[in-house]
Amino acid sequence: MINEVNKRVVVVQWKRFAGTDIDVFSSLKNFCDSYPEFNYHTLSNYLSKKKVPFENDEVKIARQPLLSHVARPNLPKVLFWDFEYGKINWQKAYKTIIERVLDKGNQEEWKELIRFYGIDKVIYALKNEIVYLSDITADAVCEYFQLSKQELKCYTKKQLNQGHWI
Repeated sequence: MINEVNKRVVVVQWKRFAGTDIDVFSSLKNFCDSYPEFNYHTLSNYLSKKKVPFENDEVKIARQPLLSHVARPNLPKVLFWDFEYGKINWQKAYKTIIERVLDKGNQEEWKELIRFYGIDKVIYALKNEIVYLSDITADAVCEYFQLSKQELKCYTKKQLNQGHWI
């Protein structure tokens, strides 16, 4: 199986249309086969040694990593009704996302959360970073992840901030 992390494509930006015409080729060889006026060996040597795009008056050619997956979890937009969904930074906002999905999502969405962030990160956030979960969610989280309430930051914070009994 090919390691998709190291897989690259060739991106060709044609300058004839003010730089907006772009073609993507699976390999430099495929590009040169399609456009024989470009020499494969010359381009390959240039791109390999200089590690910068090849550019002339007609074209700009660069090797780019292949993005094998979308860098976001497959979660319904309705869970993030108060966010601009397309602009969510899924890595920076992980605490908010984990809290929201655990509190408002179902177990399938919990599984997607674990698939995307990994169980260790989700449990770490629960134990050390998430300061609020409803009592019902905290109980469900404890059962699902086999944790005790005392391990959850939201529970210990709630115990420290109990209101007056009057």
